[in-house]
Amino acid sequence: MDRRGKLRQALVFLLALAFLFESWIWDRVVAVGRRIIALVPWAEIRAVLIRQVDRLPVWVVLLTFGIPFAVAEAGAAFCVFIAAAGHVVAGGVGYVAVKIFGLGLVVPIFDITREKLLTLQWFAYLHEKLLAFHEFAERLVAPYRETATAFVRRLRDRARAYWSRRLAGAEDEVG
Repeated sequence: MDRRGKLRQALVFLLALAFLFESWIWDRVVAVGRRIIALVPWAEIRAVLIRQVDRLPVWVVLLTFGIPFAVAEAGAAFCVFIAAAGHVVAGGVGYVAVKIFGLGLVVPIFDITREKLLTLQWFAYLHEKLLAFHEFAERLVAPYRETATAFVRRLRDRARAYWSRRLAGAEDEVG
C-alpha cells in the first residue's frame, strides 16, 4: 500500500473514532435525558408535541430541528478553533459543554420531529447513510476496542491485586 493509501486508511479510522466518540456522547446524553424525562409525564407531552409537529409544514419542522443542530455544531467548531489557537482547556471545556447542551436539546427535538423529517427523501437518504456509517465505524473500531478493554481490565486486576497485598501487609503490621 502506498503512502496515500495508508494516509487515507488512517484518516478513515480517525473519522470513525471521532464519529463513535460523538455517538458515545449522544448515548450518554440520551441516558441522562431519559432520567430527567422520567420525572415528567414525557409520553403525554411527546404525543401532544408530535401531533403539533404533524400539523406543521415539513420545512418548518426541518428548521425546528436544523437550527439547534447547526448552532450546536458551529459552537463545537468554534471551541475546536479556540483549542487550536492555544486555549486548550477553554476549548475542551467549551466543546464538551456545547455538545452536552446541543445534544440535550437536539435529541428530544429529533425524537419529536423524526417521522416528519424522514418524509423528506434526501433526509431519509442521509439518515440511512449515517446509520450505515455508524455500523461501519463500529466494525472498524471493534478489534481495537476489544484489545483496549482487555488491557484496561488487566491493569485494573493488577491494581486490585497490588492494593490487596499492600492492605493485607499493612494489616499484618498493625495486628
